[in-house]
Amino acid sequence: MDTLPVYILAGGKSSRFGHDKARVEIGGEPLLVRVVRSYKPVAASIAVVADRLGKYRDLGIETIADLQPNLGPMGGLQAALSHHGRDGWLLCASCDRIGIRPEWLQALLRGRRAGAQAVIFHGDIWQPLPALYHASILKKVNAAVRAKKLTPWVLFEQVQTVALKLPDAWENSRDINDMETLTRLTGNGG
Repeated sequence: MDTLPVYILAGGKSSRFGHDKARVEIGGEPLLVRVVRSYKPVAASIAVVADRLGKYRDLGIETIADLQPNLGPMGGLQAALSHHGRDGWLLCASCDRIGIRPEWLQALLRGRRAGAQAVIFHGDIWQPLPALYHASILKKVNAAVRAKKLTPWVLFEQVQTVALKLPDAWENSRDINDMETLTRLTGNGG
């Protein structure tokens, strides 16, 4: 099976959640641990990008720091590409999306093409996480950060992007952004 470095973005403030949502327990384990496990089938390595170095070391997860705080997913992508530091592909994912299926990750891997620089699911809107990014886009990401153009879809117009149809049952995966969503999914908020 093809594997590549996986970076899970967890540098947000969790302001809608009220506390670090990566640590909220679902079924007796932290959300972040659950998310990390879902990417292991395609991972040569896994690192979390957070607001500070070592933030999730206590969970046994390598954690690197954003290069600049509070830049959202573009800042996390910048940190991941900089940490990767070599040619080739990496997968970026969000720390709060559950229900990602292995076959969806395989579809991303199969979506790579010669000359491509990003492989992204697209339905009515771009789904920038999970997605594949090629190391060759780091200069464009750095330029976007300097220009304060922090929405990932701006980047997709500047690089060679392969847009994949949203997988069947995508709507069954969920972002855990607030306690209401967590309560709805678990029935008790944890």
